[in-house]
Amino acid sequence: MSALLVGVAACSSNPPPKQPPGAPPTPASVTRENPGGDAADPEWAALERLTTEPWAERTDRWQTLGLQLPDAGHWRRVRVWSYPTRATYRYGDDHHAVVTVWYTKTDGPDDPDACLARFTEQAMIAAKAFGVSVGEPRLVRTTQDLGHRKLPLVIAVLEGHVDSLLVQDDYVGAVAAYQSWPHTCLVQGFAAVAGKHRALAEAVRDRWVEEAAPRLFWKSDTPPETLTR
Repeated sequence: MSALLVGVAACSSNPPPKQPPGAPPTPASVTRENPGGDAADPEWAALERLTTEPWAERTDRWQTLGLQLPDAGHWRRVRVWSYPTRATYRYGDDHHAVVTVWYTKTDGPDDPDACLARFTEQAMIAAKAFGVSVGEPRLVRTTQDLGHRKLPLVIAVLEGHVDSLLVQDDYVGAVAAYQSWPHTCLVQGFAAVAGKHRALAEAVRDRWVEEAAPRLFWKSDTPPETLTR
């Protein structure tokens, strides 16, 4: 009975006040679960943080791979149960943004273009099963500057829509394919929700393409196993 009374009291209590429209959330209200905090529009506030907060390094579960995330302390490492990955991070419980890394063996060519084509072919099959439609990609060719060497990097810039029983929304994203260890493919993907704030989501995506994608790196000179979870 006491638990029931507590539950009723919680449901009948007033929610905490929101900030005025356009104002950032109060620092104490920003959490890993809700990086938009008490802003009047938490989705806008979360995306805004992704355009302004500094980068910091996070790793895969095996501490072999370093990747850059903005506002890094408010991302949660998660598992994609139906599609194992090397590392996946989610920004907020409402999935304001997602970063995923795949590292697999390949029996064919292992250059970035071949790996991107291989990944795209496999990913499109999985995407359709989840109600995801993706437009024609725009390719960006650049390089990774790892200090002692430069490596080719190919990035497909994408827009898509999810229409499923659980989610209906627009997304913008990108998929980067890297020159990695022989006979392997290393691919990193990023997506941000864009249904309500497309221009802001595109700014977040473009920042990732320019600043984060080229900074993915292996933390050891020894080829790691192609483990996933």
